[in-house]
Amino acid sequence: MEVGAGNGLNFPHYPVGVTEVLAVEPEDRLRELAGKAARRAAVPVTVVPGTAEALPAPDGAFDAAVVSLVLCTVRDVPAALAELRRVLRPGGELRFFEHGAADTPGLARVQRGLDRTVWPLLFGGCHTSRVPPAEIEEAGFVLGPYRSFDVPEGGPRLPSSPCVLGTARR
Repeated sequence: MEVGAGNGLNFPHYPVGVTEVLAVEPEDRLRELAGKAARRAAVPVTVVPGTAEALPAPDGAFDAAVVSLVLCTVRDVPAALAELRRVLRPGGELRFFEHGAADTPGLARVQRGLDRTVWPLLFGGCHTSRVPPAEIEEAGFVLGPYRSFDVPEGGPRLPSSPCVLGTARR
């Protein structure tokens, strides 16, 4: 399952061994674009409407779930992560690539200020100061390896630059 599939940008990256992807996208226009990307994907992808807080799938139905720049935009992170735990089978894997809180006090302060004011309004509900590894662990997942880095690496450090990429298990 991919939650918050957006325009389907991740679909070409699923390995051939993947037998099926259910891609959930709440926004109509992005879901339409994801549907077009799904038809070009090397693996079967079904795109459906839905939100991270109310996933349209039965309990334990998936071996893996992917969230990519999604947890920064959901309204209720604990509810979204609880839904991801629900739809993953025991031992299932969550793969994540997310914005994260800065590791420097100055940028962290800027992130918090922007998150309380204009950033979510300008960038589709995005909040840059969340702490995905801690939130994932608090939701009952067992964190696997992950790494923190800036995007762009070596470029100007923006409020959205600090990112984290990793895995967790149900």
